Amino acid sequence: MSESWMDRDVQVRRLMSRLRGTRRVFVLYGLPGSGRSALAEELAHEAGATLSLPVHWLSLGVRTAAPERLVLRLLLTSGAAQTELGPALLSTPEVLAGLAAAACQNHFRAHPAVIVLDDLPEDTDGKDLLRTAVRLLENTGCVLIATTTRAIRTSNSDRSDVTQHQVDLTPEAYQDLLSTARRAPALLRTLAVWEGAEFSPDMTLPVEDLSPAEWREAVEGLHQEGLLQQARPGWYELRPALRAQLVPDHTPDELRSDSQRLDSALSRAVPREPGALDDAAEPYVDLALRLCRSREANSREFTTWLAHQLVGEGALLPLLMLRAGLGHAAYDRDILRVPLAAAVRQTGQPQTAAEALAGIDTPDAIRELALARHHMGQLDTAEVPLDALPADLPDGWALHTRASIRTDRGELREVGRLLRRAIETHQVHGDRRGEAWAVFHYGRWRLMCGDPEEALKRFETARFAFRDVGDVVGAAWTSTELCRAELLLNGARTEVMLELKATPLAHREHGDVRGEAWATLLQGVAYADADLPGSAAHVLLQTLRLFESVPDRLGIAWTRHHLAWLTKGDRTAALRRVLDAFDETGCLNGPAWTLLLQGPGRAGADRAQLDEAQSRFEALDDTAGVQWVAVVRDGPGSSRGARAVRALTSCYPRPVLKNMEWDDFDTIPLMVRHLLPETAASPDGAPPGEVSPAAFVRLALLDDSPATGGEARIVLRVEPGREYSGATSEELLPPLTAWATPLTHADVDPTHSVPVNGTALFRFTPYQPGRHRIRFTIEDAESNSVLQQVETEIEVIGTTGTAPVSAAPQPMPTPAFAQGA
Repeated sequence: MSESWMDRDVQVRRLMSRLRGTRRVFVLYGLPGSGRSALAEELAHEAGATLSLPVHWLSLGVRTAAPERLVLRLLLTSGAAQTELGPALLSTPEVLAGLAAAACQNHFRAHPAVIVLDDLPEDTDGKDLLRTAVRLLENTGCVLIATTTRAIRTSNSDRSDVTQHQVDLTPEAYQDLLSTARRAPALLRTLAVWEGAEFSPDMTLPVEDLSPAEWREAVEGLHQEGLLQQARPGWYELRPALRAQLVPDHTPDELRSDSQRLDSALSRAVPREPGALDDAAEPYVDLALRLCRSREANSREFTTWLAHQLVGEGALLPLLMLRAGLGHAAYDRDILRVPLAAAVRQTGQPQTAAEALAGIDTPDAIRELALARHHMGQLDTAEVPLDALPADLPDGWALHTRASIRTDRGELREVGRLLRRAIETHQVHGDRRGEAWAVFHYGRWRLMCGDPEEALKRFETARFAFRDVGDVVGAAWTSTELCRAELLLNGARTEVMLELKATPLAHREHGDVRGEAWATLLQGVAYADADLPGSAAHVLLQTLRLFESVPDRLGIAWTRHHLAWLTKGDRTAALRRVLDAFDETGCLNGPAWTLLLQGPGRAGADRAQLDEAQSRFEALDDTAGVQWVAVVRDGPGSSRGARAVRALTSCYPRPVLKNMEWDDFDTIPLMVRHLLPETAASPDGAPPGEVSPAAFVRLALLDDSPATGGEARIVLRVEPGREYSGATSEELLPPLTAWATPLTHADVDPTHSVPVNGTALFRFTPYQPGRHRIRFTIEDAESNSVLQQVETEIEVIGTTGTAPVSAAPQPMPTPAFAQGA
């Protein structure tokens, strides 16, 4: 018996004995079906356990054999950071290759691993890939194991650190494999025809009309029979030895045609399936490249959708794979210009993005240019590109981009109308991702207007919508703004502060530098308002560095504003510099606050500066700002100052001014400087002309998350609005009843109406994983008239439990007797 036919354990031990010093490269070669992949798997795990190294497996198979693609796959598989490759997005292929190689070497020097390249081509492409891998991993401490059909001789194959090992299969074992394959169902033969390499039980291919459950069962069965190999956790491939055996009667043209039909059907199905791509990103990049090479009719549509989806997920490496692959396919790379610019902006280079978009007059490029200027803090010019869009064609993205720019400017007069039109336009076009962003900006607008209750409701809606469409960047922004709303509503509670501390990390995880900076700014503001000036100053200095790296002029100006006010001693010179910084951005409320705070305080503030601050606040219709001027100018102890204090306490949620010591007035909370309440005469911050809610309906999940089929309690609570603080809901409202209607496969008990009496208790039992919706109806117990309906969502994840209930508060209408009180 030859050495290659030895027992596999013996082969592993002999190969491991050669793993000394620099001998870290193994090439295992043999005929298809020889068991070389199985030997590679055992050797990799043995080497990993011996050297305490992780194992990363890359199946190559029918994929494009471009060296830069291999480098990007190595980085993606190993979990390397993506942000350092941001400059490669808009660079030449040579720059991409250089940056990717440097990033790969740096990563594996710090994190060595066992790397398996399974099924290398036996031709020149395979030789080039092996050379590339050997060069990249040299002197990194990594172990490289490659499998292929024939021995691959490289320029350094005669060195002592490369081991070539032939793997043979006994005739009996090979015949058993073929016999099993011949008995396989038609599904297996379909997989042999398809050029797509990897698939998962969650990725239903459009074959044989299988249901998702049937597809999963079929895949798992084929794997148990040994006909599929696991490419990575949760992902499978047809064993290379079987592909040719299962389609002997097909010509190459027939195989190509059948595979393209599968690709076409899959490309039309995928965009209709909500959710993040996550580890499916790379297989869908492969799909897009195959569509482009075959010039499939919907290749452009699918590739554009995929690119924008990858940007929304912050998936930089798959996006770079797509870009490099289109170059090799000689396809029109201009279809990626806007998505690439968006990714560049998101990674903290809005100026580079704006330059890349110059001269492109397509609507998506114009919108992205406006967004890039917005992220640079150029609020005075950010809207200008949008003026070139047709005025008679509603454009949801343009509408909510205008609204977000004006919100940051502090110019809120038309924001509500713009956002309502944006939401309607997105709904008409079925653009769920655009609608999620419009709802998010609606929440930001309501929050800035001093209406955190309404903002919280919108943010909860946006968060679920972002999860549905897989936009993790939007979800991270929503988490940040939810923290701000909670701070305004409930103050700096421990759980809110802990969540706030984690929000910058969520932005960083997806490469969103600007998002990380704004989340960090909010954290510093919260520390300052919690009377922790040392912690606030430390965090704000971090924030300043982040904003300067973008650079976001608006963020820089606000951060310097807060740092200047935390500085001991004379702040006048620092605040003058802040005023200049705000004037560069086009922000209108920032300079007003800076002018207000330039004076030395109560005892002799510069009257001209205070008059200018008042004038600017009045121009913004910021009556709260005008009241702050009165407090600073006259002091809270004066009659005019006391009236201003009373007006201010009705402008903001109670926790905002909870710790104010008016008798020893020294500073204004940092949080209020980012708000522009709509009217000081509207105690609850409701829009002018709207009736103030007498009470709000709140929902809360009382128990830990139940398993599917388990039970959890939901409490419905009616709380008075701010105008009626001190009263109970029973005093404000007639006797109430509530009943619950499950809108998904779940039960809610009791099934009949129950008295509210301030609170009402329900029991929720889900029967399947996924998102569950429940509608609560609140009625007048005497007249049975419906006062309010509240819908909430609970996400049940498999059998492990549920996500927290989206406890979005809903305003109750004010009854006639309360309105007249």
